Amino acid sequence: MISRLDKYILFNYIPALFVCAFVLIGVYLVVDLFQKFDDLLALGDQALFMAFNYYALFLPVMIAKLFPPIVLIAAGFSLIRLAKSNEIMAMQAAGLSLYRILLPIFVVATLFSFMALANQELVIPALADKLERTRTITFDESEIKDIFVEDQDNGLVLRVARYDIVDETMKGIFILGMGREEKKVFTLSAKEGKWVGKNTWYLSDVTRHDYYERNWVPPVIIEKGLFFKTNVRPEDMRREERDPTLISMMGLLDLSQKQPEDPKYPVFFYSRMTYPFVSLVFLLLGTPFILGFETLRRNLFLGISAILCVIGAFFVVTVFCTNLGVTGYLHPILAGWTPLLLFILGGLLLFDWMGA
Repeated sequence: MISRLDKYILFNYIPALFVCAFVLIGVYLVVDLFQKFDDLLALGDQALFMAFNYYALFLPVMIAKLFPPIVLIAAGFSLIRLAKSNEIMAMQAAGLSLYRILLPIFVVATLFSFMALANQELVIPALADKLERTRTITFDESEIKDIFVEDQDNGLVLRVARYDIVDETMKGIFILGMGREEKKVFTLSAKEGKWVGKNTWYLSDVTRHDYYERNWVPPVIIEKGLFFKTNVRPEDMRREERDPTLISMMGLLDLSQKQPEDPKYPVFFYSRMTYPFVSLVFLLLGTPFILGFETLRRNLFLGISAILCVIGAFFVVTVFCTNLGVTGYLHPILAGWTPLLLFILGGLLLFDWMGA
């Protein structure tokens, strides 16, 4: 059962959580708008509509990126407010430990962390294609060059000279079909390909060579048009260009298995595994700074500044370890988990000191 004290603490914390989310997302939005201001001006009359469409799709990504800082900053605001009115002191005088006072905040943060994980793993990947198409139309170049994609289920390798993300068309296509023991079975070259759905591309001006025991078997087959079945879809054509934050954990695992020579995807996969715990680690490390120091406890500016330093330190360590992992100097597991484990250790030590 939730006690009256827990309800009172949550009554202070949950509104602060939503206010902080609104403020931080608003600041992020304004900064991003200024960075893309010239691109929006170039859109003319369509600027407002395109910007609204893009940021509506981008909102879950902003929430995912800002969620751990939101949790800690909201906790800082609510705890400083309780400390300035001597309510925390009164709770301690009534026999409650600081651990018990913070318990409802940790419980609610855990529940919201699972919601944030669902947003990261379900909502964002589902919107990723629409978001990238909208971003490309609004801000970026729509064409990707020199793409190499494998369809392992059907034994196919595709090389595409140019791919247009908006029109979903390929140009300069070469397809290698392989049988058992990776023996060459056929090759296809086509001038252009258009995605028509249901795992099918329509290829135009197609030239086919069939092979037997790696030797070409005449004649050459030429077709004006061919409906070509493959598991390679439009999202696979631009997957290497995609921001890892838009890919689900299973998608990152799949990419790491398909490209074992590239340490980037294993690093992002193990880093993603830590995501549900980051906000709790922020609380573990940040709340002792507020409650353990009288000056920070009673000064809103100093308290929030200390919290921002904790957040900044975590992201600096995370970027440093990620770069070491991506460049191959640190094992992907260590690159993904080291920041979290270091800050858990620091948080436990601070919590123990605070309790003492």
